[in-house]
Amino acid sequence: MGYTFSELEIDAIGEISNICLGNSASTLSKLLNRNIDITPPKVEIVEKSEYTSDVSSEKVFVKVSYVEGVMGCSILMLEEDDAKAIADLMMGSDGHGAFAQMEFGELHLSAVSEAMNQMMGAAATSMSIMLDRKTDISTPETKHMSKGQYIGYEFPKEDKLVKVSFVMTVGDVFSSPMVQLYPHDLGKAISDLFLIRKAKASV
Repeated sequence: MGYTFSELEIDAIGEISNICLGNSASTLSKLLNRNIDITPPKVEIVEKSEYTSDVSSEKVFVKVSYVEGVMGCSILMLEEDDAKAIADLMMGSDGHGAFAQMEFGELHLSAVSEAMNQMMGAAATSMSIMLDRKTDISTPETKHMSKGQYIGYEFPKEDKLVKVSFVMTVGDVFSSPMVQLYPHDLGKAISDLFLIRKAKASV
């Protein structure tokens, strides 16, 4: 819990995230039939207690569990309206149709889960290449809860989290900030493996 990330390790997580998110965006672009742009990610170490203080904020959370290569889970956070727009696009509409106007429910969660399954699968494939180790994930779990409640539930023993933030633009439908969170141990494992592979490649 007391481990401090070096600038080199933070940069490594940023480099991995940039490539993984870029390939995820390409996969999602084909699925939604929309151009998707993602800004270079910003990596920070945040205090969980401070980050989850906004308990009234409703979000859509996508939990990705790594089951091979590295172990642990990451959390991708989406705004409710963005998740509704993605669900609407998944249903063949324009992102502003019936699904985008409905109250958020199980149909939205199901559609977003399918989109995130393909998106995060592409990210895992990219990570396998960058870490020189087969990396696999389980089917992502999608839930709609308040930020503080969910993060406290998923990361009960963490006092700090690795926060990867970026802006995703989906055609003319929306442009919105998004956040991916890693527990310390998973962030360190990913950065260590990446730096080891990089060191070997430079010899």
